[in-house]
Amino acid sequence: MPHKMTITGSATRPLREYDRYVAFDMREKGSPAAPKGLKKSTFISYTVFVAKKAFNKTGLTKKSIMHEKILIQGEPTLDIPIDECPGEIGIICFQITVLRIKTIKKPMSQKIRKKPNKRLQLLSRKKNKSL
Repeated sequence: MPHKMTITGSATRPLREYDRYVAFDMREKGSPAAPKGLKKSTFISYTVFVAKKAFNKTGLTKKSIMHEKILIQGEPTLDIPIDECPGEIGIICFQITVLRIKTIKKPMSQKIRKKPNKRLQLLSRKKNKSL
């Protein structure tokens, strides 16, 4: 069974184009808290290989790939020549997704919510009673 990997981040080097695919490099670090008794992981460089058709569907360009956060799902490979794979691990990409940064907007009713003034409430009650 093949190994599946998921990595997220942005490209660390410019996009390289080949006949049927594009390649770019990513550098990622594991979790900051390793299980007890194990060493923390260090940075690992990956070279990601994506079919041109799949890459074009993402809407990424040579310039934008360096600034967008990307999610890659694929499997490692050791069969690609070193001159095409400068990273420590080569990843054949089966799915590529651009992660959009979500901004949470609060509805206006939550932004302007004020605490009621107790004095004003008492005054309005007295006026209503007298009427």
